[in-house]
Amino acid sequence: MSMHSLPVELLNSIAQYLSSSSLAALAQTCSTLCPVAQRVLYCNVLASAWSQNLCVIDTLAKRPHVARFVRSFYIAVDSLAPVFLAYYRQLSKAILNMSELTSLTLLVDSSVSWVLKEASSRIHFPHLLQFTCSFSFDENVARFLDRTPSLVELEVDSIPTASTRSSPPPYLAPTSIPQLEQFIGSSRTAELIVPGRPVRSIHLNGGGLTEDDIPLLARSTVPVIILGVVTNAPPVPFLETLHRHVPQLVYLRLMSTKDIFMAPTTEFYEQVAGILTSFTELNAFELSGMHWGSQAKKNDGTKRVWQSAPLQTRINPEDDLLFD
Repeated sequence: MSMHSLPVELLNSIAQYLSSSSLAALAQTCSTLCPVAQRVLYCNVLASAWSQNLCVIDTLAKRPHVARFVRSFYIAVDSLAPVFLAYYRQLSKAILNMSELTSLTLLVDSSVSWVLKEASSRIHFPHLLQFTCSFSFDENVARFLDRTPSLVELEVDSIPTASTRSSPPPYLAPTSIPQLEQFIGSSRTAELIVPGRPVRSIHLNGGGLTEDDIPLLARSTVPVIILGVVTNAPPVPFLETLHRHVPQLVYLRLMSTKDIFMAPTTEFYEQVAGILTSFTELNAFELSGMHWGSQAKKNDGTKRVWQSAPLQTRINPEDDLLFD
């Protein structure tokens, strides 16, 4: 039996074990094996200057049938090795051709969000689950999100600039990204995206989140259980506000720049411990880089005892997290 007569599924399984160089050679043998090799070779594309394969964008832009094999696409263009504007035009065409994507990461010049424009006006990305970009949340990104009905993880506007803070936010239809579960980005964008969507995990960069912003995060259609934020507000009142609005947190990471260079007092430890006790589901807490110790309460494993004093050496190792 010749290789050409084998079922396509078997050929695909065999191709999974070949190296990239072997797949490239196999793709040049005949018309039967070429798509088999390309399907595996282009399934996961990672393009970067240090990988010396940025030229793959030209292939994906000029050969749509190859681009449709791509499931995961990652590109990083180093600011120390910028590319020409024409390169981003080719990237725009490549994105348009990669209609079967499940994961898309664009770490490129933050001013070229227009590379999404052509794709978002012509096709949908029904299988896309994860989208990460270095862009601000603008009209181009919003229109692209309109075309990603299955999106679960989103990172956008992670490094907001002064111009994006002052510009009016784009409109995002309430029906867009209805399955979103995880958001990473700025508090400004989170206030637009989280309400009305089933976002369970939120990680906010920058120091713009205030106590007044927390009720908007609580408008997720499901309980927020993972939260990482940076704020200029004092930790104690900020934690109290969090408890009022998102009491079902399981993991909380809080970075407060208020009095960051002052050593915490005993009273401060006790106040924080008292508030943490009110979070009945909380399992892990970190404050400004300090991991807050805890352990399950004796005779009641559903509750935790939280650190209420600075850590000290214990005689009994089992008592390391007993602080009262």
